[in-house]
Amino acid sequence: MTQELVTIATFTGVFEAEMAKTFLEEAGFEVYLQNERFQSMYASIAGDMYQIELQVFAEFEDEATGLLNDLDDSYLASRILKKEKALLEGHFQLTSGNHSNQYIEKIRVLQNPEATHTLCKRLAQRLSEYDFDTVIGPAYGAIVLAFEVARILGKRFVFTQRNEGSMVFRSGFDLQDTQKAVVIEDIVSTGGSLAEVLSCASQRGIEVVAVGLLVDRSGGKLDPGVPVESLLSMDIPLWRPEECELCKLEVPLIKPGSSDKK
Repeated sequence: MTQELVTIATFTGVFEAEMAKTFLEEAGFEVYLQNERFQSMYASIAGDMYQIELQVFAEFEDEATGLLNDLDDSYLASRILKKEKALLEGHFQLTSGNHSNQYIEKIRVLQNPEATHTLCKRLAQRLSEYDFDTVIGPAYGAIVLAFEVARILGKRFVFTQRNEGSMVFRSGFDLQDTQKAVVIEDIVSTGGSLAEVLSCASQRGIEVVAVGLLVDRSGGKLDPGVPVESLLSMDIPLWRPEECELCKLEVPLIKPGSSDKK
């Protein structure tokens, strides 16, 4: 007798659907996607016409649905970073000047719009319960993330940038109606540049009610004075150059990135 397939979730994008399928397959379920091929062939119009259906056999519906509901942000974010080959191992000098044995190359994620949208949707869900009118994204790495979160939530978007060494709002933005905001950052280690953004907002009379992070490299020790919603927390070692274990072993030093993040 043919077993009945039931739909336990729907998606508008192939990337997120494939992530959910892999998650359940790794848990031992037999999983199928319907309309995936149509979405892949006609991505520009398929999202409005057909949703991708994630299906399992009916006898496993409750178990698979429960497990899928427990798919947390940290699993999703770490899988995306690995899938996009953004987690690098080696000996790196961060923009703060500190050294580390790991580096997250966020550009490899941002170059994939579907991966970026998936992460931003999760950030938007985490921030949706806060009361705010504007999303702030520091240049340059967080601009894309902040813009997409603002688009998903239907909020205004602005960004900050460095001008002669100081963090300022990009000229031309009308901040008259901006009273409460959230700040979106990509990867934060010590929180130095984040503190500058918060100070910049405060100087303009803007109350920052929360911070949304793609990755908190401090392992949860970051305390900017407002609630922090991070998709992934990683306790990655940091050394001052004079104390770096890898320098002592004469491991070649790599200096990736070009931002002013601290």
